[in-house]
Amino acid sequence: RFCVESSPFVVAKRATRSFASRNMAMPIGKKYNASLQQCMLRIKDPSVSVPFYEKHFGMKLVHKYDFPQFKFSLYFLEKPKDGQKLPETVPSAESEKYLWTMEGCTLELTHNHGTESDTGFTGYWSGNQGRDLPESSPLYLKDGPVRGFGHIAFNVDDVYATSAELEKNGVKFQKRPDEGRMKGLAFALDPDGYWIEIVKREEGLFKEPCNLSQVMMRVKDGPKTVEFYRDIMGLSLVREMVVPNDFTNYFLMNLSEDDQKLAKEEAQTLPKRRWQPALELTHNHGTEKDDNFQIHTGNSDPQGFGHIGFIVDDLEAMCSELEAAAVPFFKKPNEGKMRGLAFVLDPNGYRVELIQRSMTIDPELLKAAA
Repeated sequence: RFCVESSPFVVAKRATRSFASRNMAMPIGKKYNASLQQCMLRIKDPSVSVPFYEKHFGMKLVHKYDFPQFKFSLYFLEKPKDGQKLPETVPSAESEKYLWTMEGCTLELTHNHGTESDTGFTGYWSGNQGRDLPESSPLYLKDGPVRGFGHIAFNVDDVYATSAELEKNGVKFQKRPDEGRMKGLAFALDPDGYWIEIVKREEGLFKEPCNLSQVMMRVKDGPKTVEFYRDIMGLSLVREMVVPNDFTNYFLMNLSEDDQKLAKEEAQTLPKRRWQPALELTHNHGTEKDDNFQIHTGNSDPQGFGHIGFIVDDLEAMCSELEAAAVPFFKKPNEGKMRGLAFVLDPNGYRVELIQRSMTIDPELLKAAA
């Protein structure tokens, strides 16, 4: 949805300088209880992708929207804890209420009707092929985009055993645990070619085989992007992994009051010890100095990843404060046919959806075209 790219890069960059200089006693996102709730990926065929995540990663469909007049459908999947109460019927008023009041995080799989049977459809872009790679890389695309979205991840107790089981069950891999420079982690591929990192977590914390643990996006300027998600959106920076003269990974999370009191050394372990996922920002050193470097967000050709999203307590009030803080918008709450949601742009031009807690979609939007 919202398929038109609006060339946000210049305005987002200019606005970042403005809001980064503001001294806010409390981040706007924290004031309105903004909670990371979704990662949206476009998919070719829901009859393939939804069962894939259900079978291999234990995810559950917690709500679904069909928009026949706009020719797309949304599938929301959550990895629940064992015994967690889930909606009995999907879709339903119960499942819609569950979706927009939940504490967890979903994969939002967006299906544009017809792609599943279109013989000319070439698929979606995973975010990992691009012209910014060395020409020697098998993922280098001479006339391609600059890489953006990277992957989602699941934490597991045993990366090797999990990877072997997934491969035994027909899941394809981009990288097995002992391949490449970084040993002990793996990248599986979903039916659309999106990368799924398999990461070792601290053992003995959860009885469930895995938990959704990361959403990774490449960024042009690491510190500026951290400022946005920390100082504006209210996430906490819990870990900074620096590889000198190469790249830095920043891990940000929604933290409880108790977690916010942890010492720095202990807080760094939270991405491998908590059920909820971290937002991982990957900054390849030097891109911040290149005026011509622009991340491809996945919302123009080639499409793939769409956005991350947060549910908030008071959408109108939060958006008013964001606008006053010079945060650029792709869609304001009162624009378009879909109310109860908005899209802001982060410093890279990525879309960040903001959704009113307990919202409901206008039933007229779910009707077939007259």
